Amino acid sequence: MSKAPILTTLCQELQENICDFLNLAELSVFASVSSLCYMGVEEYINGRKLVIFARFVSDTEHFITLLRRTDAVVSGSCALNIVQAKEGATEINDLDIYTTLQMFEDLVCFFTETEHYNLIRNFHRPPPGPYNTSGIAKLFRFQKGKQNVDIIVTNLASAVAPVFQFHSTIVMNFISADVIFCAYPAWTLDMLGLIHPRTYKQNGTNYATIQGLAKYMQRGFTLYSDIGELSPHDNRCVKTYYCPHVSRSTNDKGKLAWEFKRTERDTAKGKVRYTDTNAVIWCLGGDQCNNERIAGAPSFVFAT
Repeated sequence: MSKAPILTTLCQELQENICDFLNLAELSVFASVSSLCYMGVEEYINGRKLVIFARFVSDTEHFITLLRRTDAVVSGSCALNIVQAKEGATEINDLDIYTTLQMFEDLVCFFTETEHYNLIRNFHRPPPGPYNTSGIAKLFRFQKGKQNVDIIVTNLASAVAPVFQFHSTIVMNFISADVIFCAYPAWTLDMLGLIHPRTYKQNGTNYATIQGLAKYMQRGFTLYSDIGELSPHDNRCVKTYYCPHVSRSTNDKGKLAWEFKRTERDTAKGKVRYTDTNAVIWCLGGDQCNNERIAGAPSFVFAT
């Protein structure tokens, strides 16, 4: 007999304590057991999202509405934390928000005028570092007390696109108003990651990038530059979602995503879920492949 019905009869505190030891993949499996389990898991995940946002903003609902209206996303340590089990999750540092040139002013206004953050730096051409990718146009850094917020502005069509230019697969995750997304769940949830080939193939390596990689290694992650050390990689590898030469999409089956149910009112406020027809497509590329036909493929990212 399934244990799920017994679990759902426990008090809310005990249910939450159990969920604290489940990562997003495990929570998704639990949610599939019944509609009651689904509602409980959705409430739990949404609660974690609100707690994370409440560390940085006083009006979380306003912030979520703003994310939805601007199609912005939160990435970095916040997104990595929420895909992991709460117990033992990566420590949250700053709030990293990604948005587009068309939408960034609303977010800047929210943090300066509504949340009363101080703008401490404004980079129109960010210095070399994890943010210095071909898709970044501006970076605004805010501070209030001990809380730091970065608004990273991309010149690409989608706010999500720069996520897939990050230094490694470990941080290819994001939180939107309606979706929690992890691009490489089997690796990420096992504390493993592949260094993005563009860091050493397209002059993407610098001191700040190395610091970023070292930070996650200090947190217990194991990073590889050789795909063969992470997963089987023969001449049929192109068929797997974990081959760096496969063109991936935010709506393919290789992802892990929790999609919150939206009301008609929410749907009217935001156009993009990133896991539907408004997908972002990327390829890690690199040289590591026994299939000579695709070895040496360049990395790329674009929005549909």
